[in-house]
Amino acid sequence: MISQDFSNLTGKILIASPYTMEDNIFHQSIVYVVHHGDQGAVGFLVNRLVKNPPVNNLFKKAEFKLDLNLLNLKIHIGGPLELERGFFLHSAEYNKNLLFKLENSELAVSSNIEILKDITSGSGPKHSMFAIGYTGWGVGQLEFEIQNNLWLISEPGYDLIFGNDPTTKWPNALAKLNIDGIDFVPYLASC
Repeated sequence: MISQDFSNLTGKILIASPYTMEDNIFHQSIVYVVHHGDQGAVGFLVNRLVKNPPVNNLFKKAEFKLDLNLLNLKIHIGGPLELERGFFLHSAEYNKNLLFKLENSELAVSSNIEILKDITSGSGPKHSMFAIGYTGWGVGQLEFEIQNNLWLISEPGYDLIFGNDPTTKWPNALAKLNIDGIDFVPYLASC
């Protein structure tokens, strides 16, 4: 049996294996892992848009005038946890009020309303996506899911995270791994 080291997946993307997790939010999903360690893991779904989001309610605490029509902000579901919180996954050249900054990574996470002000003024990050909620795993849970072929692991790319069409992200991620979802078998065949 082949042994893999899944001890630190921080900064990787998880691609839902074809034919797995059907009928839940993780089916055909991509998750960017912002932290993975002994206590579990945290990440954000990057290919699930909120349909008809209540945009005005999300930013009612903003202490500045905000024209959301000019912003053209797409709202993603980052995961099923803490859906009342908002996060920006963004390029790391923007470094004000960071929640996560991954070492040697081109990506960071902010959760402060100031980033929204900076985006609207043109001084924010070059690339960003807004998500409500996040995805989390307890101790050993992510490793168990990977060993049971629920997730494929890959390096992130700006197109997979910040691309405009979320419906193409998952098939494009599989294609980068040279996997055709139609012919994929999620287990090893017995010889």
